[in-house]
Amino acid sequence: MGSLKNKYITGLVILNALLVLGLLFCRTFIFLDVRPFVWSGIAIAFLFLYELMLILVTRKKSDTISPRKSINLFLGLKVGKILLSLLFITVYAIAIKIELRSFILVFMALYFIYLLFDTIYLTKNEKIKKK
Repeated sequence: MGSLKNKYITGLVILNALLVLGLLFCRTFIFLDVRPFVWSGIAIAFLFLYELMLILVTRKKSDTISPRKSINLFLGLKVGKILLSLLFITVYAIAIKIELRSFILVFMALYFIYLLFDTIYLTKNEKIKKK
């Protein structure tokens, strides 16, 4: 399972690099001001670190916990991600207030891209665990 962890960490780094390059390329099409662009970069870093933590925690716990506790861990991590994301958007809305709709749309797109990534990882992790 260590190779699966390394494979997904590598994939996560590549995904992160592609998202940063995409954000740099599309900056002028999405945002008029630089502050939402900077916060979008911070959002990418936040989601990257959360996904990295998810991979490390699930890898560490997957061998020692039951399938039922594994589901609880997965759901707990998902709820934590949602709550932290809402907090992130709230802080942006209170602190910056510029181009709020554009920022939220970009953040939601990033959120769902990372959600797809971690869902694929956790599904493969559970399939390997069952074998």
